[in-house]
Amino acid sequence: MKTASTGFERQSGAQQRHSVVFFLLSTFCIGLMFLAVSLLSSPIPGVNEPHYLCKARSFVDADWCHRDFFLASANAHYCFFWLVGPLTQLCSFAMAAQIGRSVSAFVLAGGWTVLGRATGLSISYGILSAAVYAFLSQLGSFSGEWLLDGFESKVAAWGLGLAAIGFWIRGSLCGCPRWMAMAGFLCGIGATLHPVVGGWIAVCICMAWLFDWVAARCFKGRQGAINSVIGIITFSVSTIVVALPGLIPAFQLLLDDSLGREDRELASFIQVFWRLKHHLDPTELTTLQWMYAGGLLTIAILAFVSWHAKSHAALLLKFFFASLAVALAGVAIGWHTVEAKDMNDWQWRAALLKFYPFRTFDAMLPIVAAIFVALKLQHRLTFTSKKVVSVVVIVFCGLAFVPAALHREITPPGYTADQFTEWQTVCEWIRAETPDTALFLTPRESFAFKWFAERAEYVCYKDCPQDAVGILEWNRRLWWLHDWTLKSSTDGVYDRYDLEELRAKTDCDFILTRMLGPFNVAPVWQGKHWQIIKIP
Repeated sequence: MKTASTGFERQSGAQQRHSVVFFLLSTFCIGLMFLAVSLLSSPIPGVNEPHYLCKARSFVDADWCHRDFFLASANAHYCFFWLVGPLTQLCSFAMAAQIGRSVSAFVLAGGWTVLGRATGLSISYGILSAAVYAFLSQLGSFSGEWLLDGFESKVAAWGLGLAAIGFWIRGSLCGCPRWMAMAGFLCGIGATLHPVVGGWIAVCICMAWLFDWVAARCFKGRQGAINSVIGIITFSVSTIVVALPGLIPAFQLLLDDSLGREDRELASFIQVFWRLKHHLDPTELTTLQWMYAGGLLTIAILAFVSWHAKSHAALLLKFFFASLAVALAGVAIGWHTVEAKDMNDWQWRAALLKFYPFRTFDAMLPIVAAIFVALKLQHRLTFTSKKVVSVVVIVFCGLAFVPAALHREITPPGYTADQFTEWQTVCEWIRAETPDTALFLTPRESFAFKWFAERAEYVCYKDCPQDAVGILEWNRRLWWLHDWTLKSSTDGVYDRYDLEELRAKTDCDFILTRMLGPFNVAPVWQGKHWQIIKIP
């Protein structure tokens, strides 16, 4: 099959040079847009950047904040930490985040370009589709998935995954093993960086292939079906082999049996139905989230149908429906009308839900809607002047920044601007005036304490480990502090006995708080909102 608009045919030298120029120009323009939207919508540090970059720093420097419980826990993103860890030693966290966002934005843009080209988008409409995506992705999400709000391993993994989908589409249409091998190679690298993201993309490609294989047997004959099987085997083997550096540590974490079955099940329950319930429990999704998903799903399908679908876009739709099938399975598994702990067979339900069944569908919603809208516009404006097309692209690119500017959060959740400014001030004092081995009891709303203060925390609600042992210990520490706080505040004052008990049970050296107290000892640092108490 030849498809001139997507360049699937064998190319001459001039055509290959044109393809390279197309890729570089499109990636550059889209990458700049993605990076600008990221920095506008989410100032550094973003919500997850301290979580990942501090873990990466600890990965390569075990002495840094070595008393921190979370940093000492198992590493779920081994290869990402191995790659990024040295960067955190060479420059500040803020600079590492800036570099990481920049690289990730251009990797994501490269993947977008490959996928856009595979579906038939020109440079102009590929940029337009990216602008539509940036606009839609800032309006909401189905289960909390995002790609433009910071730097973590999933952003680059998604960029590689989009490229893998693009090469899979090319390989499926051409019956070309090298495109399938390239798709597997890229998907494998994505799984190495983020096993869940890369793994689900590979699963959905295989599911989409199954849909297409049935059609191939019906309409393309036996030889077409055989070629299709060879292609998916090539893809699967390439993916698994390349992904092994990331999959092996992930499976070691998953298959760890150092705890008994009941303890492992409890850890899964805590992870799924408490700490990450906003991502993993379908009954926690709000009406607005369901409306967002329904709206984008409708837009994608209407744009696809009204455009008189071509085969390459049909393959993307099959991938999207595969992700929808996984998400619907997750809804069926996790739906409950009683308390989660009273749900029948919650044990195996939690064990499955912790693999993020909604993640791929959530990420693909604005991606597919944006691409199909751009394809529809490209089809309708085929004979329109380049000047009009340029104006349309510029308008959409401008719209991409509107929700990012409107939703920009200068302060983290739980902080006023004044509180956050003083939070950074007190963290700077801690970094300069306390021993680098000090262990701090920080408040529940603690944000980027290790980033700013470079000191260990006894426990941090945000920093929940991902291994069963770590999850149970994290849960135990939080509940012990809850009980200690209630008991210590009963008589109206935190006295020396309370502090001595805290020292004996936690080995903490200091308390950083704005709500606990009053204490019968003078603070070593006092501000308008925050104070530091040295524990005797």
